[in-house]
Amino acid sequence: MSHLKQWRRYRTEINSLALPTNNESAAIVCGTVDNIETKGNLSPTVTNRDTVTNTDTTVTLEDDLDNNVDNLPATVLEFDGTEIQTHSLLSDSSILEDSCDSDALPCENTTDEEIVPDLTSQLAEWAVKNNQTRSSINELLLILRMHGHSLPKDARTLLQTPKIIQIKEKCNGTYQYFGLKSGISRVIEQHGDFFRRVGVASLNFNVDGMPLFKSSSLQLWPILCSVENHEPFIVGIYCGKHKPSPVAEYLSDFLLELNELLASGLNHQDVQLKIVLGAFICDAPARAFLKCIKGHNAYYSCERCIAKGTWAGRVVFNLPVSGLCSLRTDEEFSGMKYADHQISPSPLIALGVKCITAFPLDYMHSVCLGAVRRILNFFKSGPRVCKLSQNQIGIISEKMTSLNGKMPREFARQPRSLEFLDRWKATEFRQFLLYTGPLVLLDVVGEEVYNHFVSLTVALSILLDSNDLRRNAYLSYARELLIHFVCSSTNIYGETFVTYNIHSLIHLADDASNYEMSLNRLSAFPFENYLQKLKKLVKNGKNPVSQIAKRLHELNCCKSGTSPNTRMFVSASRKDGVFLLKNNLFAFVNEKKNAGSFLCTVISQRQVQNFFTHPCDSMLLNIGFLSEESISRFGKSCSISIEDIERKVICLPFGAGQLLLLPLLHETERHL
Repeated sequence: MSHLKQWRRYRTEINSLALPTNNESAAIVCGTVDNIETKGNLSPTVTNRDTVTNTDTTVTLEDDLDNNVDNLPATVLEFDGTEIQTHSLLSDSSILEDSCDSDALPCENTTDEEIVPDLTSQLAEWAVKNNQTRSSINELLLILRMHGHSLPKDARTLLQTPKIIQIKEKCNGTYQYFGLKSGISRVIEQHGDFFRRVGVASLNFNVDGMPLFKSSSLQLWPILCSVENHEPFIVGIYCGKHKPSPVAEYLSDFLLELNELLASGLNHQDVQLKIVLGAFICDAPARAFLKCIKGHNAYYSCERCIAKGTWAGRVVFNLPVSGLCSLRTDEEFSGMKYADHQISPSPLIALGVKCITAFPLDYMHSVCLGAVRRILNFFKSGPRVCKLSQNQIGIISEKMTSLNGKMPREFARQPRSLEFLDRWKATEFRQFLLYTGPLVLLDVVGEEVYNHFVSLTVALSILLDSNDLRRNAYLSYARELLIHFVCSSTNIYGETFVTYNIHSLIHLADDASNYEMSLNRLSAFPFENYLQKLKKLVKNGKNPVSQIAKRLHELNCCKSGTSPNTRMFVSASRKDGVFLLKNNLFAFVNEKKNAGSFLCTVISQRQVQNFFTHPCDSMLLNIGFLSEESISRFGKSCSISIEDIERKVICLPFGAGQLLLLPLLHETERHL
């Protein structure tokens, strides 16, 4: 968002907030101004005092109120074929800058009764949501108090910032435990009806390390939890110059409370929940840390089978044609039977955690940041056997650039050139694999390379499908495609290609089978989004844990800011106006009739042609192309409701007058 546009928005909000309420307007008429200290010339002043107290376990700060966190839960639309479910995620605030278009046809869920918060609550929500500094909040409070509003003098009072944060010394660093029960209770308060209906809460956890500053070795190691795929919350956090060690001490508070919840469940606000352990969704280094196993560069690093790597400038796994070795089991892992794989007993074993099946191979890291990035890097600068010419790279980049602005508004990032490959994010690699890659690689790379890439696209499209019946029907086929992809990679990309991440693709389908759900629900994307928000709460290296604790307390006090905005964006443009209906027809929106109803041109799949035929017909995945002429000639005009929609469809230009249709498979990346 541009600074000028942001300034205009802030100015509008401040002007609206400056309008007095009914009670306060009477005070203005009478010429009274309450709670303002004046000196001499009657100019208001604000007293701003605080103390700093440092002990071994207690930190009191005057400092860091200018480190407010954005509170923008993003709406994720997950289509399961029978209903539209929404899950709230944290996402960047800057993506809200263009939330209104002239052709927008939004479908919003609104309530009959809206609670209008008072001015103090509105100001607190505005300050937290827009990450305002303490000085700017104090200036605004001063102005509003001069106009007769009864408001606190200081931002710390407005935001209910705690004065004292209890900090523990642990693992040669600072540590704060926020609690598992308290976090689950807040989720229950927001989604009480859902949990009353299901009676069970499945907990997914994430542990990861992230550096705080480029010029310092200081790093954060938070423990995050997500209840039934709702927005993550923080359970505990460690800050130090090194990875927390030993892991048993780092996890002690967490494991103690988790063991109690698994045994007794949780009762909160007349909701009795049985607590079950879902999965530990982490990247490879974090999984090795928690499971106390050898890292991903070791010869016996595979977490699912006993395959031994070989050295080819790095550890690679060039397996026989079958691609299969004996699988590891939870029982043998708990019994410390894998001496060449395990370093020491994991503290999770004592809790009864199945350290093989309870740690899914997160596709964000293994596929998006692993396999797809490795393929593109080999295209740009790999061995001669697979490296593309500069002309080919230029054609691919030109095609990618031409698609900029064509992706639906559910995407946080539009396609960009391979020139910026080193700066691509995980969402961009996912976008390339599932949507843009098969289009931009067509007629640029050789047929063998193209078919090899598309086999990965098809396999992941199956594993990410939220329709359980369709996904389970093709699960074995997806597994076969992944084995074929890994085993044939050496012939295409050379002897050094099949590293740990590529080899792990063989076992990816097992997670979808074991958990009986889409890999979207076993993804680290929501946790990574939350980690980035968490990092933004720290402005300097002075007591980072205390800064985070204070900002999170302010965020939790801002109740109205936690309500998700459940909205699906629909427009009459091809970019945001194409959908796949539950009856397998494609619908092209023409106009909005009323709330939740649209006038559309509907066309049968018989008019849609296969985009590729290897390794299978693309229409098996509802991927195909058709012409604008076919829509006009064979389409039928009819009215549809939002309940008729199965999922949104990406519509990209393909040749002269042709449109490529690709169903949206993943969760929404941005707040709408």
